[in-house]
Amino acid sequence: MGQLLRRPVPAGSSAADADCALDTFQTAVSSACAPVRVRPVDGIAFRGRLRSATADGLLVTALRTSPNSVSRTGRLLSSTDPEFVKLIWQRQGVSRLSQDGRRGEVRPDDLAVYETTRAYELDSAGPDWAAVVVAVPRDRLQPHLRPFSERTAVPVPATGGPARALTLMLAELARCEDAGMGGSPAACHLGDALVSMMLAVYAGLPELPGGSGPTLADRVRSHALAHLGDPDLGVESIALALGVSVRQVHKMCAQEGFTAAAWIRRRRLERIRRDLLDPTFAGRSTASIAARWGILDVTHLARQFRSAFGESPAELRRRQTTAA
Repeated sequence: MGQLLRRPVPAGSSAADADCALDTFQTAVSSACAPVRVRPVDGIAFRGRLRSATADGLLVTALRTSPNSVSRTGRLLSSTDPEFVKLIWQRQGVSRLSQDGRRGEVRPDDLAVYETTRAYELDSAGPDWAAVVVAVPRDRLQPHLRPFSERTAVPVPATGGPARALTLMLAELARCEDAGMGGSPAACHLGDALVSMMLAVYAGLPELPGGSGPTLADRVRSHALAHLGDPDLGVESIALALGVSVRQVHKMCAQEGFTAAAWIRRRRLERIRRDLLDPTFAGRSTASIAARWGILDVTHLARQFRSAFGESPAELRRRQTTAA
């Protein structure tokens, strides 16, 4: 997991106790995920506070603002921007969230999702609006992205069950930051558990009328996730298991903008990195950890790992040892 980070605020201030100027706030929010425009409500001076933390590729941000409108539309949309699903947990005030032709009113202790790949608008109402927003890379939610995409801007009460458990995890991540536990194993596992709990919440919701089932590309990703440790996992084995042709697998994955081989490689590298960061595996060699995730030939592992994460497995381990 990445170290917990604070986002920019005015010089001499801390993110926990400083009001950001409008330009500073907009820059911080835009640089964290994707460009947005922040507009205050006419006649009300803008006040905004934010504190952000990264957790295993997720960005968790606690926000407190005066009434305003955050929009991502028109020229702000770019195919080169990082792609995130954003989950909002409303703490105080009300959010009016619009995306995909839907408009939901998100009240305290409600959850809702929206995506940075499409236009959206989030209006905050109330004199002391507060929320926690989690930005999750879209790839992390595959092959279960559809329940999120079909429910953008739809409020989900978080008063019980998995939704309530999800809010407790969000609160715990904030506590980890305050206690300086950003690099701890506990925080690492919380990041992974947070994604799992989001999946539990949204996959468990009743299917919407007219909703579509999983695509072949969804089934490819689902099968691959379940068999990452199999060294023989590949397009051919997936096609055989799903009863389709290799050509069909390539075609359907291409339509959704990825190749099966590259997707599998990235998921394996992510799990190898997670294990290298886990003190439980400190006594294991990099080769044995790679084998755990289906990579038996580590000849090119260092190069692929560096390309994905900016450092080799050996450099990552040395950095962890130095930090300890």
